[in-house]
Amino acid sequence: MNQQGFILEIVDDNTAKMIMQRHSACASCGKCTKLSSECQDLVVEVDNAIGAKKGDYVEVSMESVRVLKATVLVYLVPLICLLSGTILTYYILNLVKYSRQIDIISGIVGLVCTFISYLILKKNDDKFKESRQYIPKITKIIEEK
Repeated sequence: MNQQGFILEIVDDNTAKMIMQRHSACASCGKCTKLSSECQDLVVEVDNAIGAKKGDYVEVSMESVRVLKATVLVYLVPLICLLSGTILTYYILNLVKYSRQIDIISGIVGLVCTFISYLILKKNDDKFKESRQYIPKITKIIEEK
């Protein structure tokens, strides 16, 4: 997946912030910050290993496999926790012959499992950032400032 945009600022030796238009495939991955609620422009942190400067027009790339991995982590893991927590609690309560409000208790346990999965993802967020595996990389400078 390739996108183009302008470098807004240099964060450090290997990282820059760039502005680009929202792409349908990356609608809400969480790596981008919207500039305004109506604007389709995004500010994205990118790997600047090639040394682009502020104002340069660049092309960035992120492997589709990594985009899918990030999507699975953010969307499917909490969903699986919700469903498994709810279903397992429902069946366990049926096995022990608990008869009061099984569906409500199961739903609450499922929501708690979902919340815990979000906490775990948030706790590991710094690890994901440090690995730089899910950060788009600048592949070429199209036009220098």
